[in-house]
Amino acid sequence: MPAQRSGKSTVKDFREAIALIFLLLLGVFPRYAFVTKFPSIPFSDFLSLVAFGQYLHEHGILSNGWFWEFFNPGLPLILCGLFTIFPGANPETTARISTMVVTGLVPVLPFLIWRGVLPFWVRLLAGSALALWPGQILFSGVVAQDNWVMPPVIALGALAVRALYSNQRSTRQSLAAGLLYAISVALRQEMAVALLPLLLAAGGLMPRFRKQQVLAVCLAAGMPLLASAIYRGAATGRFSLTTEHGGLSILGAYVPGAMQNGWIDPYPFIASVRPDLLSSPKAVRSHAALLAFREVVRRPVFQIARILSTALIAAVWGESYSLTWSLDAPEVLPASLHEQATALSIALHRPLRIEMAAMQGLFVSAIVIAIRLRKRAILFLAATVVLKYILHAVTNMQGRYFFVATGLEILAIVLAIYEVAPALRPKIGLLAGALTAGLATSAVLIFFAPWFAAFMHGHDIDPQRTYQFPLMLGQSALLSCRVDQGVLDALNVAADSRHFATIRTFHTDPPPDETAVAACELTGTGEPLPVILQVFDSYAPGGMGDRMVQSVALDGGEVWTHDIGREAGTGWANIPLGNVGAATKRQVVIAVKAVRPDPGADWGDAARTTFRLARP
Repeated sequence: MPAQRSGKSTVKDFREAIALIFLLLLGVFPRYAFVTKFPSIPFSDFLSLVAFGQYLHEHGILSNGWFWEFFNPGLPLILCGLFTIFPGANPETTARISTMVVTGLVPVLPFLIWRGVLPFWVRLLAGSALALWPGQILFSGVVAQDNWVMPPVIALGALAVRALYSNQRSTRQSLAAGLLYAISVALRQEMAVALLPLLLAAGGLMPRFRKQQVLAVCLAAGMPLLASAIYRGAATGRFSLTTEHGGLSILGAYVPGAMQNGWIDPYPFIASVRPDLLSSPKAVRSHAALLAFREVVRRPVFQIARILSTALIAAVWGESYSLTWSLDAPEVLPASLHEQATALSIALHRPLRIEMAAMQGLFVSAIVIAIRLRKRAILFLAATVVLKYILHAVTNMQGRYFFVATGLEILAIVLAIYEVAPALRPKIGLLAGALTAGLATSAVLIFFAPWFAAFMHGHDIDPQRTYQFPLMLGQSALLSCRVDQGVLDALNVAADSRHFATIRTFHTDPPPDETAVAACELTGTGEPLPVILQVFDSYAPGGMGDRMVQSVALDGGEVWTHDIGREAGTGWANIPLGNVGAATKRQVVIAVKAVRPDPGADWGDAARTTFRLARP
């Protein structure tokens, strides 16, 4: 008998090892193949995260910089360590490959953590589903916090399932739960709220609290979070777990016009309602949340409907929208791959939306099964997913925020299959009801959500505003501007960067003679020094003259004009404004005018005009 048990154990261990290797290959190989074929180049926030890691690597981990205002330190610290380990490698390549590997390892987590609690086939199914998840494979090379937070969150979710199915509590498990929670929060700060259900379950704090588990969870989560706050305080002088840009991030989702993309730069809006705040970044940050609340009060029905619409769209279009960061955007790949990437993206958008609609339908089915069978593990996973959606729905929404939520949905769906599969015949009525609810959910997402979003877009109309804003050149020159024709499309008045503003015509498809105008007053301080106005032509194609024209007038006389579509190429034009000092007071007018734009070609967007002050 001992020999027989030993043989069974050996076979079982061999099966476990083979399955583990299988999941590792299944997780890493498809991601490696995709990232090798389409090596995404970090840009926007992702480039800033890589730059933050490089900054810490080059200047020390206590170095202060603008990055701290916008990012949590978790991923930059990891990247800093990787850049130290691989000092000769290209930082962007190192970041991309490590992101791909980390996401490829996620499938083994439920397989290992559920061992001894759930059957082999359930663990293998959960790992395989995570490994072959198409949307995540296509996003796996993007150096995003949303990718790096996946391992600790999925591990915490799997640990919560283990705790609830085994009904066993241990101090070691509570410590692990607290640590995984703290790591997740260090990577994405909203996880402090979203992961509370999983922390309670995985930490052994449900259904009732025990002092030993409470103490273990508090120590394991509290000490790293305290260290994170101390770390931020040592680097920036601000003792906090969160970034400073939260209010602005929320405001950008509530301002008029944000419905189109879910979020827009809130600074132009601030220039129209509280231009007095623009001279102080601290004042802008402190008032941003209040301005968002005022928009809710001004349009409560619209904002509630917008929140619902964006949540529905994110639930089904989130992964296809995220192709922007891996395939769609011109900056994300070498020019030689643009044509292939665009073709692949077009082919993938519809299948990804169908996949996500089916996923959400199955998730709703899993919730129905969990409610009927009183399966707390599924319900705790579902509570975390719903909380994640609610948090972003009322703050700001991007598709990439929900990859981690979809990962938890996959675990919930697998558990629901486990609950109904062994005795299917007695549960056929439950299964039919659950699948009916799931199909109804998928149908709503496929057919109703796009219509509802289009309806909301049509009602997110912003009238002509008056914008007032300052553009500074150090402390020596100031351009005080007013725009009451056209739209202030972008504005940067950050203290540690060059100020600029972007204007466009009010209509993106403007009629002839429609004009956007920035009327500015130029003043200065100190001894007179030469200053130029730089105006950017962003329209690269040529041979499209007499559509849109940029111009600059100085003290009532036109000093520069430029047809943006006539010649190919982009670049800055330099317009001398003379010497500027304490006695200077000149009128500068920057304009972009529609001449004979082609109807339907969105020349208003194409002719966006950015300007700034500079030295010759």
